Amino acid sequence: MSKVTYDFQIVSVSGTPGISLVYAQNEDAYNYLVEEAHLSTFEDGSAPIYRHKAGDFISDAGHAHFACQYV
Repeated sequence: MSKVTYDFQIVSVSGTPGISLVYAQNEDAYNYLVEEAHLSTFEDGSAPIYRHKAGDFISDAGHAHFACQYV
């Protein structure tokens, strides 16, 4: 049985209601974040998104053949 790997990990930010951070798990995913999704990133490589937009991001990433894990 193979282990599932994800291209993005989406994490809710505690203390900041309504915001999640998207972490790219590989270089292709990071390039998608910046070049296709047009998201700005912090120094750690994460990109903030509004929590109510997470579903749209997951859907769009899926159409681009990326898998997301929402934590």
